[in-house]
Amino acid sequence: DLHMHTTWSDGKFSVLEMAQFAQALGHQYIVITDHSVSLGIANGLSVERLRQQANEVREANEAMGSDFRVLHGTEMEIKADGSLDFADEVLAEQDFVIASLHTGLSQPREQVTERMLNAINNPHVDMIAHPTGRLLPKRPGADLDMELIMKTAVATNTILEINANPSRLDLRDQHVRRFIELGGLLAINCDAHHTDHFDFLHFGIATAQRGWAAAKHVVNTWPLEQFENFIKKK
Repeated sequence: DLHMHTTWSDGKFSVLEMAQFAQALGHQYIVITDHSVSLGIANGLSVERLRQQANEVREANEAMGSDFRVLHGTEMEIKADGSLDFADEVLAEQDFVIASLHTGLSQPREQVTERMLNAINNPHVDMIAHPTGRLLPKRPGADLDMELIMKTAVATNTILEINANPSRLDLRDQHVRRFIELGGLLAINCDAHHTDHFDFLHFGIATAQRGWAAAKHVVNTWPLEQFENFIKKK
């Protein structure tokens, strides 16, 4: 699972506790991706705190042993003006970088699409989380030009997420189908803020299946070495 939160931001469990729970489920690796500083409502991490967290991730790796890997990353905010929360030099320090929209979702299509394209075109951004930002049933999400978003993601080898939280299910199934046709790569993540949230996985799998995705299209079905080689080339 490539997208989860801990007590460093708005999660309920520590880095080590999330790793131990994931291992008990049969996972071989996870990425810790707490929120970045601009999402203040979620206690987002400053650069200083992100670097402090890296030490805890290293300690968790030592505690977990050689059969499990904890990677360190961030869920970085794409700000309302289109800029990104962290500078490239900070992103280069991370194993895995997620970018996502949480604010400014009602902006006009051209403006919000340009914000997303700015993130996708950043060479340090590995994945876009819950692309439209929708929350079911109360928030419809951004009016993105999804065809352009998907084509740009394919061109830049940027992963698009199927967020398995039943309040998101984003990408939706029709976009999964089209993204695969274009040659895109997906990840199915639980966006867990609690160990109970790992139970959401089947919702994401069902969305992928409705979009005709197979395991080969989903990067977090890959062995660790294959996954790491892919993100290093990004």
